[in-house]
Amino acid sequence: MVATLQNFCYMNSNNFNEIQYSILKKYFEDSASEEEKSLVNSWLNNPKKALKYESRLRALWEETETDTREPAINLEMLLDRIHHKINISRKKENVKSCPNISKPVILFNFVLKNLSRAAAILLLPLMGYVAWQIYSQKLSSKHQAQAKIAYNEIICPLGARSQFELPDGTKGSLNNGSRLKYPVNFSGSTREVELVGEAFFDVHHDKDKPFIVKTAGLNVKVLGTRFNVYTYPGEGFQEFTLESGIIELIDKENNKEINVAQLKSGLHAIYQIKDVNSQIESGRTTEVAVVLEDKKKFSEFLSEMKPGQCAVYNMKKGNLNIKFDEPDFYTAWKEGKLVLRNDPMPRLLKRIERWYNVKFNILDDSINEYTYWATFEEESLDQVLKLLSLTGPIKFVKQPREKMDDFAYKVQEIDVMSKK
Repeated sequence: MVATLQNFCYMNSNNFNEIQYSILKKYFEDSASEEEKSLVNSWLNNPKKALKYESRLRALWEETETDTREPAINLEMLLDRIHHKINISRKKENVKSCPNISKPVILFNFVLKNLSRAAAILLLPLMGYVAWQIYSQKLSSKHQAQAKIAYNEIICPLGARSQFELPDGTKGSLNNGSRLKYPVNFSGSTREVELVGEAFFDVHHDKDKPFIVKTAGLNVKVLGTRFNVYTYPGEGFQEFTLESGIIELIDKENNKEINVAQLKSGLHAIYQIKDVNSQIESGRTTEVAVVLEDKKKFSEFLSEMKPGQCAVYNMKKGNLNIKFDEPDFYTAWKEGKLVLRNDPMPRLLKRIERWYNVKFNILDDSINEYTYWATFEEESLDQVLKLLSLTGPIKFVKQPREKMDDFAYKVQEIDVMSKK
């Protein structure tokens, strides 16, 4: 093995990389064999290569960039150890090279002036590797801790409503066809829950742990307040209604949070998502008083907004419509009231579908232009359909319910058409 290493050195004497990196690493780690130490010392004491060593060492040093994120390491202590080792090796070499002691000593002193810089260059890859191993271990531990977090999920079926209380004391209601996922215990710097559907939150105040409702669109961030979130999939829009306190609407872009708007009590926001095949358009938009594309001006307008005013903020992913409105119009569902306020027919029917767990088939597209104002409380499905047909040119025809193999019945289907 010794002969092989020496042959490698002398056969490649014209190559700057004639010494293997592993041998140099072992040399500076004080784990090299006597043969390997001799090989490195011979390489350093070659007088014909002095200028090449100097230029190559300087070039490597100048090209090396210090990573400020690396952990602090006492380089002076490491270099002291290297210098100590070099001095010992030099004494041994001087003893062996007595006939020609002057030239090797002069050359070795020449190389020694820049050896501290070379040592730093050689140590940087090792330092980077150690730093990466430490970071990977911490990252793995974090992921393992997150994987151990247990979650609960509340599923509210169609035709029903439910109430909940979270581990932090936050209370609320879940509307029909909705799901709420939350950890068994809130840990970390935030309290995060995931919502699909509609929910009303009465958030327990905690200034040190913001409460965040994560959705498929905008997220909601609060400390403690009462608000409603409407975010059913496939509808192409979301609604946010603030009953009291302050909430922030947060967008997500490249894993970063972007504060879109801050809402105060009495404000209602509709986020109309672009490039989504929306089956149901929100009918609660109003006459626009101000259209803004500058976020700063939009925030200033919201801070001074008065009842009767409304604004639209044009975003990359969609438009945000904000207006003053009565919160009861949007939160009365938790009291068992189905409130319709200028709702177009497609949305009205979708809400009734969830409320009573039925399915409507629209056979005449002309009825989609009709809108309704109404409030239903504890009325049966038949009563609701009758009132709607009395106040508009539409009629409803129930289809026979089909029995399945398990003796359960399929969802009731109802055809909707014009009376004309």
